[in-house]
Amino acid sequence: MEIGDETNIERRRVMIERYGMEKYLKDSGAKPVSSDECGRLFRLRPRLRDEPIQIVEVKNSTPEPDGSYKLYYLRVPPEIETAREAVAWTFSLTGAHDYHLEKET
Repeated sequence: MEIGDETNIERRRVMIERYGMEKYLKDSGAKPVSSDECGRLFRLRPRLRDEPIQIVEVKNSTPEPDGSYKLYYLRVPPEIETAREAVAWTFSLTGAHDYHLEKET
């Protein structure tokens, strides 16, 4: 069974978590719809009649011990149009114009 064919949303979420979001986005045909200094926004149209899935990819500003930077994938509502707006939404802000990064810690 493919992940996109799973009808139970919770089981599908667990399958994606185990498979890995980065790999799932690549293998499922997710399309990048926006990219800026805040991250990258991907859209995926599932095979089932579910709403489109949108995921924003963001990079941790703190390096790992080996010097690499960890990527995080956050699901956001399908009506969001830009990566900045998606990141703003994760902080409960109403729009991209409300999100202004002053300092990373």
